[in-house]
This record gives sequence, C-alpha cells and structure tokens, in this order.
Amino acid sequence: MLPYDPHAVAEAILATLESAVQSRGQATLAIPGGRSPAGVLRELAAMCDTFLRSRLHLLWVDERGVPRSDPQRNDLATIAAWQSGGALPGAVLPMPAEDADLEGAALRYAATLHSATQGTGILDVCLLGIGEDGHIASLFPDHPGLRELGEVFAILNSPKPPPRRLSLTVPVLTRAASLVILALGEAKGAVAQAVRSGPSAHIPVSLLPQGKCQWYLDDAAVRGAGGLAGSP
Repeated sequence: MLPYDPHAVAEAILATLESAVQSRGQATLAIPGGRSPAGVLRELAAMCDTFLRSRLHLLWVDERGVPRSDPQRNDLATIAAWQSGGALPGAVLPMPAEDADLEGAALRYAATLHSATQGTGILDVCLLGIGEDGHIASLFPDHPGLRELGEVFAILNSPKPPPRRLSLTVPVLTRAASLVILALGEAKGAVAQAVRSGPSAHIPVSLLPQGKCQWYLDDAAVRGAGGLAGSP
C-alpha cells in the first residue's frame, strides 16, 4: 500500500498502458465514477502522448441507469476530469445504462468489452474507488450481484440509489492485468485494513486478487488503516 499522489498513480497506470500498446498495439483502461478518480484522470490525460491516446480504449466499471445528460452519470464527471488534462482517448466506450432494457444493454457492453480487448475480455488496467462499505463498481456487500458469473450485469435493486445500474462483474475485475485501488478518507482506510482479514462478501473489494492490487491511501486513509501505507 502506497501513499496517494495523483501524479504517481497516473505514472504507474501510464507504464502499464504503454507496455500493453508495445505488445499488442492497443490498451484498455476501465474507470469508476465518483470524485476519487478525478485527479488521477487529469494527470493521466496530460501524460498521454498522441500515439498512446489514439490506441487507448476507455471503458467504465459501472454506470447509473439514468439518461445520458443526467448529472448522476458516472461518465459525465470522469470525461470532464480527463478533458481538463488533455484530449480524450481514441475510443471512449460509455455504458448504455440509460436503456430501458438493461439486460440487453449488459449483453451489448459485454460485446464492447470483448471487442476492446481483442476477444480476451482481459482489461489492462482497472482503476477503482471504494465505498465506505467496501463496495467497488456497483458490487455491494452481500448483494446477489457478487455471484454473477458473466461479464456485465444489470442491477434493478441497487441498495444505493439510483436502483438501476450496469456493472462489470467480479470475474471481469479479477482477471484484469492490473488493479489500482484508491482509498481516500479515513473510513476507506479502515476498509483497506479489513481486507487483510481475507475475502468476504461483506467487503466486496476483498474478493479481488490482492496480488494484482496496488492500493493508494491518502493521509486520512492511512490514519484509518492504522498506518498501513508503505507496507506490502
């Protein structure tokens, strides 16, 4: 677990994306909503050169089932954050969570995921924020969605409003090449500490393979975690 610095996080993500482009000719990055990723996305956008940007596919880990223009959308804030640092990637692939047929939308986004990843379904980097309850994407504590075995699923009864959502599944996140987790705030530091007790459906982020996870904690989170930053 490392101290949070947006520039350092962006540099780490950039290195993984550049390596992917060198080996396969393109790269994929899945991002969350919320306030946490804004600083990292701004820095990363400023670092991307034209070569990488044109070969980068930007996806989302979840989206709220509201119209595209609704300020509750995850993609609106994150696209704005990216554009505050630089031009958008060559392929920007928002989730179609505004569709009335969420099940159909989930299937279409699964196809989008496969197309973006050249058929593997393996994302190069997933950038994740966490909730104070340990949720990631729209994967909530003890929710049936944690047992979804597909790739993208529809949520009609989210415990956090709005009730309708789309989300990547635990298997998709688990097989990502790199998982970058931001823990900002004291309560989220307590979640980081709890993850050390092992996987539990009560704390969805604990279900991820911790060997692939790089955690970044701000000062408040370090306090909440009992001084874990800098430890393996």
